[in-house]
Amino acid sequence: MHFNRLAAVVACAITVGSTLMATPASAAAKPGVVINYWSTPVVVKIKPKTIEPFKDMYYTKVNWTKLTGSMGYATSIRHINLCKPSCADANYMTERVSMKFTRVRTTSTNRRVFTQVRVTAMKTHKTETHSLPLRGYWEE
Repeated sequence: MHFNRLAAVVACAITVGSTLMATPASAAAKPGVVINYWSTPVVVKIKPKTIEPFKDMYYTKVNWTKLTGSMGYATSIRHINLCKPSCADANYMTERVSMKFTRVRTTSTNRRVFTQVRVTAMKTHKTETHSLPLRGYWEE
């Protein structure tokens, strides 16, 4: 009888202990993106829906298809200010793009972020590579 109780206590302890274990490092180590170039302190989000890396270009409806510790893949709508007749007129062109995020670095607040994105226009297949902000615009 005592053996059955002991076995039950051990089984219960193993079950409780396994549910209290920390999240694996691989899950916690997924990098994010600095969501807007002008923010100070840095605002980082993992799988953000909107990214504003530059003053005249931003991405909306970001749909993440894959995220690892070193790469991320997404599709989105890119908005580019054509600056015609001037940038203040805010004439934006939009296009659907695919995105590949790479080059993980650490921010001043010890957050891992992607600092490079390769953007491919889905209609024309034209590809561009852009650096992404590691820090807020006003940080030194």
